[in-house]
Amino acid sequence: MEIKFDILKPFGPRISQVQLPEDILEKLISITDDLIVNEDRKSNGDSLVGQIKEEIKISEELLVENDLYNFFMSHLKAYVEYCLVETKGHNKDTHDVQVGMTSMWFNEMQPKGEYNPVHLHGECTVSSTLYLKIPSNRPKRNIKNKEDLDGVIEFIDRSVSFDSLQRPTGRIEPKEGLMLIWPSNLLHTVYPFLGDEVRRSIAWNGAYRIINKSN
Repeated sequence: MEIKFDILKPFGPRISQVQLPEDILEKLISITDDLIVNEDRKSNGDSLVGQIKEEIKISEELLVENDLYNFFMSHLKAYVEYCLVETKGHNKDTHDVQVGMTSMWFNEMQPKGEYNPVHLHGECTVSSTLYLKIPSNRPKRNIKNKEDLDGVIEFIDRSVSFDSLQRPTGRIEPKEGLMLIWPSNLLHTVYPFLGDEVRRSIAWNGAYRIINKSN
């Protein structure tokens, strides 16, 4: 599988940006459509900070059954290897990277004020979100001289101070099929939005370890 992604930042935390293939996007929408009407669905909301009513678990077994697990692991490994090579001089000839998924869930974010407060993800080393459904007709607040932040995800780099030459935050507008991958300790928040349609996104966490091939 050819892995294609963009890295958004030349220094500090790297954020991978991937556009999902259409068949992958359609499979994920179908899976979440089925789960949201399944009376036996398992909620993940009790362990999450999101002010969101529906946060539903997606099992690793379900991903394997639908030939999706390797897709996510391939992108996770490609992201980790890129960052390791750039920041630590990782040598693929002598060391290998093993990756695994620790959890996955999806959010059915309602337009009446649901949001994710500033947080990070624990018990993992890499985090990701991807967008399945974005409201097609989302009203704007149109406040004079104000940037419209409704619905955006904002990342917060705690190592940067806010001054005239740099800023500690970065904002990304969600788009259907867009997947973002970043270090799990990077703070982020998702703002609520206006309108009468839901926004559906998947979040997942992963971990990695470096293996010496000579061992």
